[in-house]
Amino acid sequence: MASYDKKFIQQCAETWISIGSCADTIGQVEKAVEAFSTALRYTPNNAKALTHLAHVYRTRDAYAEAADLYRRALALDQHNGETWGLLGHCYLMLDDLQSAYTAYQQALLNLQNLSVPKLWHGIGILYDRYGSLEYAEEAFVRVLEMDPNFDKANEVYFRLGIIYKLQGKLQKALECFQYILNRPPAPLTQTDVWFQIGTVLEQNRDFQGSKEAYERVLQSSPNHSKVLQQLGGLYSQPEAPFYDLDIALQLLNQSIELNNSDANSWYYLGRVYMSKQDYSNAYESFQHAVNLDSRNPTFWCSIGVLYYKISQYKDALDAYTRAIRLNPYLSEVWYDLGTLYETCNNQIGDALDAYRRAASLDPDNPHIAERLMQLSKYEREGGALPPPVQSQHQLTMPSHQMIQQQQQQQAQKQAQQQAPHQLTQGNGLPLGQQFQIGNATNFL
Repeated sequence: MASYDKKFIQQCAETWISIGSCADTIGQVEKAVEAFSTALRYTPNNAKALTHLAHVYRTRDAYAEAADLYRRALALDQHNGETWGLLGHCYLMLDDLQSAYTAYQQALLNLQNLSVPKLWHGIGILYDRYGSLEYAEEAFVRVLEMDPNFDKANEVYFRLGIIYKLQGKLQKALECFQYILNRPPAPLTQTDVWFQIGTVLEQNRDFQGSKEAYERVLQSSPNHSKVLQQLGGLYSQPEAPFYDLDIALQLLNQSIELNNSDANSWYYLGRVYMSKQDYSNAYESFQHAVNLDSRNPTFWCSIGVLYYKISQYKDALDAYTRAIRLNPYLSEVWYDLGTLYETCNNQIGDALDAYRRAASLDPDNPHIAERLMQLSKYEREGGALPPPVQSQHQLTMPSHQMIQQQQQQQAQKQAQQQAPHQLTQGNGLPLGQQFQIGNATNFL
């Protein structure tokens, strides 16, 4: 009799699971939840019912509820790699990156077939969030190798474009963004992709192409504060064929009117005023910038240059020192510090130390190499002191592109501080090999 009751209960549970699956298929979500919940009342430890109900919650973005159900299912079968992968996705959406890492690790250890694009898509996002760009790149490339028609392929291309931009692989980044330009992944629009194309072209010093990309964005979004900021910065670059400080001021002020809490807009405005030798307005703009972002070494470097220009050498030293404490790897700061030491009491030894540090960080910079050679010769041989540095070269401030790269690298470093090691696959295989987008005809 007990055996008959057990069999009957099991059949009832299976029936309710079938009803739930049918309801889920035709979009009757509430009925599906009710059916799967009923099945669990008959058999609380039914892994099939648990995972089906979890799937429904996951599709409704109820990731906490789904994760709880997947955990219950895994308590019954801890070697189910597919369920581990789905649990990893839930943790990822809940921003619990360490738990997501653990779940994906278990998925890789327990799956017999690792050719699961959705799994690698999740792993790629995880590494991307951690700032582990090389691992993220490999995972996303693997998705496209497994399934060029993956339903989120365009999102993968966008993510790869961002990664390549951060890595300085600008041609690859450009190819990714151009590939998805006419079909951007939701919720992104063509405007978002044009903006990314503009930033890549700017980093590649294609100023005209970058300007045209930003202007395309403004055609559809004339009040896009970030694009106005970028375009203003572009007009302030002496190397640009359309260099115009007045237009730069106009664009940056427009950007600030739309969003006065972006420190970069104030900073770029300060740089423009510096170029116009309007030191009072430059100081005010830089002050706004550091009030919004006091830990940005680039800002403090430029403030040091400003103080130097108005002969407030002690304040300049304080600003350079602050910049170095925040980031000791900026060659511009060390170069400017060397210039300051030369100016203040002719501190040639200290100046040489600063120039040597600048040269070690930027060995291909001809200005640093020239000044280091001149002062080294003076220290060895004596004679007439070489002309002051300001009569030969202007003091340096980080370029617009360098500022962008430094900010990107800083964000990446902050993410990497919590990054785990690379996930290990059960069969010891390496992650997917890199592919050349330009040569991959099945992708482009």
